[in-house]
Amino acid sequence: MQAAPKVAMSDDFLKSLLKVGKKEQQGVMEFVAKFRQNPRATGINYEVIRDAADANMRSVRINKEIRGIVLKPDSGDVYCLLWVDRHDDAYQWARRHKVSIHPDKGSMQVYAVQPNDLGKRTGADSSSGGIDLSAQSSSSSPRDVQQPGTTQVAVEAGLFSKLKDREIRRLGVPDDCLALVREVRTEDELMALQKESRLPSDALDALVMYAAGEPYEKLIEEQEAPEHVDTEDYAQALERSASRRHFVVLTEDSDLEALLNAPLERWRVFLHPSQRKLVERDWNGPVKVTGGAGTGKTVVAMHRAARLAHQYAALPGKPVVFTTFTRTLAEDIRHNLAKLCTPLQMEKILVVNVDSWALSILHRFGYRNQLLYSEDQRNKLWKDAHEALNADLQSGFEPSFLRAEYERVVMPQNCQSAEDYMRARRVGRGGQLGRLQRKALWVAFAEYRALLAQNRLCEPEDAFRDACALIRQADEKSARAGVPTEAGGLGIRCMVVDEAQDISAAAFELIRAAVPPNENDLFLVGDAHQRIYRHKVVLSKVGINVRGRSRSLKVNYRTTDEIRQWAVAVLKGCEIDDLDGETDNLRGYHSLTHGDAPEERTSSCTEEDVNSIQQILDDARDKGIEPRNICIVGRTQGDLKMTREALEGRQVECLMLDADTSDDDSRPGVRLATMHRVKGLEFDVVIIVGYEGPAKYAERIGRKADAGVLSDIESAERCLLHVAATRAKRQLVVLKREEA
Repeated sequence: MQAAPKVAMSDDFLKSLLKVGKKEQQGVMEFVAKFRQNPRATGINYEVIRDAADANMRSVRINKEIRGIVLKPDSGDVYCLLWVDRHDDAYQWARRHKVSIHPDKGSMQVYAVQPNDLGKRTGADSSSGGIDLSAQSSSSSPRDVQQPGTTQVAVEAGLFSKLKDREIRRLGVPDDCLALVREVRTEDELMALQKESRLPSDALDALVMYAAGEPYEKLIEEQEAPEHVDTEDYAQALERSASRRHFVVLTEDSDLEALLNAPLERWRVFLHPSQRKLVERDWNGPVKVTGGAGTGKTVVAMHRAARLAHQYAALPGKPVVFTTFTRTLAEDIRHNLAKLCTPLQMEKILVVNVDSWALSILHRFGYRNQLLYSEDQRNKLWKDAHEALNADLQSGFEPSFLRAEYERVVMPQNCQSAEDYMRARRVGRGGQLGRLQRKALWVAFAEYRALLAQNRLCEPEDAFRDACALIRQADEKSARAGVPTEAGGLGIRCMVVDEAQDISAAAFELIRAAVPPNENDLFLVGDAHQRIYRHKVVLSKVGINVRGRSRSLKVNYRTTDEIRQWAVAVLKGCEIDDLDGETDNLRGYHSLTHGDAPEERTSSCTEEDVNSIQQILDDARDKGIEPRNICIVGRTQGDLKMTREALEGRQVECLMLDADTSDDDSRPGVRLATMHRVKGLEFDVVIIVGYEGPAKYAERIGRKADAGVLSDIESAERCLLHVAATRAKRQLVVLKREEA
């Protein structure tokens, strides 16, 4: 009996499908379904592309206008869908691209091989004649370049001059790209090669990381190294994890509809080998994973939760807890995990936001207070507490100052008495407070706590500490009785924490207390560049040691590089931490795709905003982008309310995403969401409306705050804008108020 053929699809095929008109996409999907069932069917006519860059490429007819490009090696029984496009454009792609198996890594690689038309080196003066990156000979040392009619110009050493050819090859660079890599002098030139697809994606990732300062040995350690590689065995190559980042083998169980339409399902299939190692490894303690927006942190976290649920399935209850900062994010995670996990795995995972989880622990111990969420109620309580001060202090200190002092000094340092407060550090707080002043101000803090108790309320930070104390007391009691358990008193064997940058020190103390130290105990993912709730933590100071178990993701798979650059520029001047007391930066952070630069437009009112939005919606419709893949983002609910009313007045269907509404793909309409709510989501098109600028919002929010608080608020506003911008995959438009 003849063996069944192996059919695969590349991520380039998925990318090209997005650019095909919406009317054509259904026909492509129907073809793929038939192709998966039998690529040898007589109805499939493989046409030789005589001038293709790769002799193994064939063209297949999908309909009158559309052609697919298929890898069909002469030996073996492998069929790979590589590209789909209109007839002439599909053939042009085949003329410029090659598929090969890397001799060291054994991975299948796709890259452009025809000379590009960059012409000149990035930044080179036109009088020099430029340097064609595709035509230079290999060189590993600085050299002088003499151009006709010019003086001799010293050219800097190549970016990879310290590496030998075999070392560059080991990073995943094909032999026919070595000379090209040798000629790269700057990171801009490297990114220019990326834009032209002149290097395989896995090779480019490694080169960018090396250029950003990552040690060569560490890069090699993270790569596969098969003992033997047959560069003609495509079936074997498809089995390797490095190939699976860019190819999915289609089986009868493959959900084509989900694969072709849902971004999350693409992530399910195309986990990067470095991401997969994070997911599948057994760690001997807490792990910290950081990375810029779009690098797949949450997807890695979900895969990790699924793996742990499988590993500890024999334990009773829900031994795996997946927690994040807000209730809406938790709902999104739960919805997506259900797509990724088996029903048995889902039974072993508790998905809950950190506040609700802490409250459930307290209620388990008989604690009946509720968390204080209402800002109006919180401000009223501070106004009442302010009245407990004497007249001089009341005139000298506003309720807003008292609240900021409590939230930034008293709670973080767990001050329980006036003496504690008098010893507390006030780093970042404006003005000096003497011991007598602090003692007098403590009256208001004590009054605030008394008012909370009277109303059976508690601040989340206090709830975390109370829950932590109760857990420790219970564990000590169990230990004295000789009944410790693998999963601790709460039955939690391990915990996955998403959006770690927004979770406070007190919450992490609770997490550490709830999960006994063990192998695979804590898996923490976050990015302080996306910190929007002003919490800051040093993990080592809350009993979580991640030394030697910190990893960083650098490749943005969501946004175009143009959007990424714009979003990163928003954070210029902000000092960002790495969640463990050191500074962090986005060096080496890059995107794999390119597109149009973000657009900034000015307007003076909602009506002008809506005129721009209508134009963008019309253009998106012409490109086949559905309204549900477009999100209008506002800084406030008020901005969105007016925009929504104006759009609905023009018969534009809208779906407001709020705390009680998830982004359900089955529901039609353009999405509207605040900058806080849009976190964790992604859309083809993002339109930010009525934006006034970080400084303006910071001034408005903190108009009575001291300088230290005001600076923190502006940094948070910049992070908030960064988050909103990085939700956009293909297009970002910012509608700015003229007075901003």
